[in-house]
Amino acid sequence: MKHEFMLGTMYWLNPNYSAEEIDKDLRQIKENNFNVIRCFIWWEKTELKENEFEFTQHDILFAAAEKHNLKIMATFGLYLPPWRQASLLEAGIDDRDKRYPCFDRPEVAVPMQRFIEETVKRYKKSPALLIWNLWNEPTKSPCKCPSTLEKFEKWLKERYKSIESLRKAWLGEFQVFCTICPESFEELNVKWLKAAFETGSRGRISPMEYDWHEFATDNLTENITWLRDIVRALDPTHETHANPASPTFNSIHCGLNEWKLGKALDSLSVSMHPSHLYFQLESIKNFPTASSFCIDEARSWSKKKSVWIGELQAGTTFYHSNTYTPSATDISHDLWQALGRGMQGVLFWEWQGWRSSMMEVGEFSLRRAHDGGPTERSEAAAKFGATLKKLASILVNAECSKAKVAIFASMNARNLKYLQFRAKPHLNEFENEHTYALYGCYKALNKANIAVDFISEIEIEAGILGDYDVVFAPHVEIMSGTTAAKLVQFVAEGGALWADGRFAFLDEHVYLRKMIPGHDLDKLFGCREADFIALRDKKDIVLNDGRMLSAYRHIQYLEPVEGEIRGTHLGHPAIIRNKFGQGTAELNGTYCSLGIQKEESNQAMDYIAGFALEHGAKPVADISPADKFECSRLESKDHSIIIISNRSSEKEKALIKVSSNEVELYNSSGKEKFIKVHNGLISYEFESNESTVFLAAKA
Repeated sequence: MKHEFMLGTMYWLNPNYSAEEIDKDLRQIKENNFNVIRCFIWWEKTELKENEFEFTQHDILFAAAEKHNLKIMATFGLYLPPWRQASLLEAGIDDRDKRYPCFDRPEVAVPMQRFIEETVKRYKKSPALLIWNLWNEPTKSPCKCPSTLEKFEKWLKERYKSIESLRKAWLGEFQVFCTICPESFEELNVKWLKAAFETGSRGRISPMEYDWHEFATDNLTENITWLRDIVRALDPTHETHANPASPTFNSIHCGLNEWKLGKALDSLSVSMHPSHLYFQLESIKNFPTASSFCIDEARSWSKKKSVWIGELQAGTTFYHSNTYTPSATDISHDLWQALGRGMQGVLFWEWQGWRSSMMEVGEFSLRRAHDGGPTERSEAAAKFGATLKKLASILVNAECSKAKVAIFASMNARNLKYLQFRAKPHLNEFENEHTYALYGCYKALNKANIAVDFISEIEIEAGILGDYDVVFAPHVEIMSGTTAAKLVQFVAEGGALWADGRFAFLDEHVYLRKMIPGHDLDKLFGCREADFIALRDKKDIVLNDGRMLSAYRHIQYLEPVEGEIRGTHLGHPAIIRNKFGQGTAELNGTYCSLGIQKEESNQAMDYIAGFALEHGAKPVADISPADKFECSRLESKDHSIIIISNRSSEKEKALIKVSSNEVELYNSSGKEKFIKVHNGLISYEFESNESTVFLAAKA
């Protein structure tokens, strides 16, 4: 749903506050140039006794929000009330080791539905209500209760249709260890599944576990669809929403496929806490790039729908593994780049830090935690809000630059890496390696200011590839025949495909077949694997033009069939480019993208960006020196809105090409001025890490 850009904050409803104190807080939030708050409506607090609901404080909050013209994202707090927890324990059901109880259990679902219905009926007509956030940071930890196993049984039978198809999938190649597999669909039931999970070991049930984790993502999506339908039955007017929280981790571990979630809901958001998400991905100096990665990934989860930052870290972490405080320039960067990259809103976590509990007391606070007074961070947010108001009439119909480059974020690859990690937990890097490789590829394209979308198997198999000129497939070691056929079609019709790592060497059932890459992709790339070796030293790949390209971890020696050798390692072909149909496919035989994330090779980043530029990609802004600045862009009917952030902690001067005689400038300190254009160029000196908006009227 298209609406004005929403700027707001999480507001914790203090149970000891009077109506006057709540009113004062919301007045201050409005004076900070915010237009929305997010609040929790907790099941465990509103139904302390079974069938007795208490909403008084929420009534006060909704009334105060209406008074101050603030909208509310109402979030269901789906934690069990003590009375329900006690009754489950008495029945021998214990989900306390999970973040959320299993929604598949009728003992949980029936009373939960009653709570949701009571809440929706109470607030659906409130003028302050904007969105129902159905599930905060949706997470469904693996649950093998009878209710979930019954759903898994049904899922398997619908997926495979016959026992012959299932056995072909699970027993399709030679098994090193005996694989447990049912003899008939009659045998495939909850009892059989329970026994198989309990007794399987040493890879014996890996095909089933691969299916299990894919089922888990369908099941979580089904759970949230159930919540959505409860709300829509009573309130078909307001958006349904959720905020996933693993943009830099492998979300398979929590049963989540964000692209499936995006199809189920009206809008989505992402939780972005650098203290939790960025340290394993980046150095602090490059946190802005990590932030933009999360923004672009989240926007891609739900194309053509509204996407927000649902939680943006607002203050200091204290009682966490990583201590971190976003600076005022960090806040400005994230707000402006969120706007420029197509987000519809940003909500800070949080307005004022918690004042009690053993964890997060006084942490994450945008304002001063003890008294709610202003900070440099809140002032930066207020200045952004003030500029939004000035530009509101222009921004309301502006759209972000349409990406012609896509990065393939493979959920199959995440499933594989998670299974490998589960088999050998001491290899803790394996779980998130696909995401790290995505980031390495993104980092290269971001450095060149090339707009990027992320796509999964869902979009590829639905036929979205025709929207792009270039597709990157970093670290995609596993692939289905359906996805492979779509990539072949994309290149044959004129697209450019770049892949690295041991690309598509496994099929969708985690089997190595008779060719690498599989599914006839050797014909697409004009080559096949001749050997696969671990690197003994840091010998680079030598490109045909004499440049050196860092190899990382392994090298795939490639045997060219029709393709052109573009790079060699110790004399062995290691990069092959092939003309196929009307397009181009290039296979890089090392873990190039993963190497960028680990070692930040400028040569490798320039090489990846060069492939995109060579095949039709264009930077979103013409700026020099390009690599010193990060750019995003919005276009309205009458204006180009160019958002530029200085990547450096030093002052940097830039030349920016525009097609306008005069440019209006808004910088992160809130200043506004006009800049004259000379010969199509404007010159501007950026302060340290400054983010600035250039508003250019179209001729």
